[in-house]
Amino acid sequence: MTALDAGTSAGKSTRASGQLPPGDATRALSLPQIPYADAVYAALLDVGLQPSAYEAGLRRGRTGTPELYVRAVWPSGAPALADPARPRGLTVAWSHVTGWAAHDADEQCALLPVDALAAPELVADAARHHAAHGIDPDQPWAPAADGRWTDAVYLDIALTRFGERPGGGW
Repeated sequence: MTALDAGTSAGKSTRASGQLPPGDATRALSLPQIPYADAVYAALLDVGLQPSAYEAGLRRGRTGTPELYVRAVWPSGAPALADPARPRGLTVAWSHVTGWAAHDADEQCALLPVDALAAPELVADAARHHAAHGIDPDQPWAPAADGRWTDAVYLDIALTRFGERPGGGW
C-alpha cells in the first residue's frame, strides 16, 4: 500500500507504486520518482501537513527538456498553513533537474539547501517551517542535519537511464 492508498485523497494518485520495492520500481516505472514521491508524502503526513494537491509526473522544463517532478500544494487559505503563509499558499516541489524548492503565490522562492534526493523527513521539516513562516528571507529554513533518501541509489540509476533515452527522456 502506498501513502496515497491509506485513505487520503489529494491530487494525483501514485497508487500501485508500492507493489514494487524501490529498486525494482525505479527500473520498471515510466515515472521512476514515484517511490520517492510516496516516501515524501508519507513524511508530510507524519508532520501533519496533508497537501491539498500532490502530484508526480513528467513535463517539459523551461528549456524544453524533459523534467521529472513531484509537487505538494497548499493553496491560499489552506487551514494547514499558519497566518504568515496562509494568504500566499505554499508549494514544495522537486525536479530531477533542480532539486527541492518552496514557493508561494507571490513567486517568493526558497531553494532548499538539501541533496536533490534528500531524506523525506528533511523535505517534510522544510515544508513544516514554510507552512508556519511563509517564504520569508528573514526566516530561512536550514536543515538540522543532512541526509539522503535511503533508496536514493535506485533513483539515481533510474534518472541516469531516463536521461539516456532517445529524446532525453520522452
